[in-house]
Amino acid sequence: MAGERVLFVDDEGQIRKLVQTFLTKHGYVVTTANDGFEALREIKRQKPHLVIADVSMPNLNGLELCRRLRSEAATARLPVIMLSARKQADDILAGYAQGADEYVAKPVELAVLAAKVELLLRRVRGADVASGAPAAQGRVCVLLHGKGGVGATTLAVNGALALASTMIYRVSVLDLSLEFANAGMLMDLTPNQTLADLSSVRIEDMSEDLFELFVARHASGVRLVTGSERPEHAELVTVPAVHHAIDRLKATSDYVLVDTAATFTQHTLAAIDSADVLAVVTSSHLASLKSANDLFSVFDKLGIAKAKTLLVLNRTTEAGLQTDQVTRFFGRKPDVIIPFAASFDDAADSGKPLVASTPSSVGAMSVRDFAAQITVAAPVQH
Repeated sequence: MAGERVLFVDDEGQIRKLVQTFLTKHGYVVTTANDGFEALREIKRQKPHLVIADVSMPNLNGLELCRRLRSEAATARLPVIMLSARKQADDILAGYAQGADEYVAKPVELAVLAAKVELLLRRVRGADVASGAPAAQGRVCVLLHGKGGVGATTLAVNGALALASTMIYRVSVLDLSLEFANAGMLMDLTPNQTLADLSSVRIEDMSEDLFELFVARHASGVRLVTGSERPEHAELVTVPAVHHAIDRLKATSDYVLVDTAATFTQHTLAAIDSADVLAVVTSSHLASLKSANDLFSVFDKLGIAKAKTLLVLNRTTEAGLQTDQVTRFFGRKPDVIIPFAASFDDAADSGKPLVASTPSSVGAMSVRDFAAQITVAAPVQH
């Protein structure tokens, strides 16, 4: 498709000019950079559709450039082709280990390079979907909180079961609380594999059957994927793994509820980028309210529309501000109010979510209201 932007990064001016001229004749809009730092500045100025980078460059080499791109939510899926004069297997594998999609040896055969550029861009355009791969049709609800202890995980799990209990929707939960994952405990599920284990798997080669090994199934039909089960393994979860998990779950679910930690990590930003609705969960206490308000401020800076957000007031204690005070604090009424109920903690301790164990309780009914609000904000097309 003519007009797609390609960024070519190489410290040799003659090669930059040669490749730029060649790819421009093929219809691409080509910009250049002479090292990784300049490439990052160019990407920030205008994100390309594809990056071609030499491995050996001063200041910031191609391997480090690729690693940085893969670690950022905004560029984690950006196709990258690596160039290198070295042909040893270890050098090629080093590029792939940092997330490169393709490798081309120097001296560059321009016809080969053009073919690989077209191949990668065709994938981005959705050729894999056209050839029969499942389309990602599900809706994603990301639960966010600026302060811990507000019951976001409880709402994610119970909300998922409430949606599944209608017998209409296929529902999944993705636990992105990487250091301290609790969704599995609340559902009495232990995953066989977590996204941390994906660090040893080339994501592009993962089949649907292989991904299913990462999915734990609840008796309600809700499917669970966990980021990491141990704090020391959290750093093994990559941003591309998060994108991949969300894509896979969207392809097989009507709704994906994503539980996040109370931090703005690149993993959380990746989830926000995929979200159809953002549910900000707060308690009725001032510290939690302030943190939630800070989240809305970030949304404004990211250009996220108010209509895409839900404000969920979860009364985790009997004390706290009244609803009208919360409304004045935010300048908007809570979309959902979850009343205080000690039974939520009892259900968590037993591994039996309240929606399943006591579906007629006030707490369970309020969670069903939350689930209904999700379906209104992000309806599924059947």
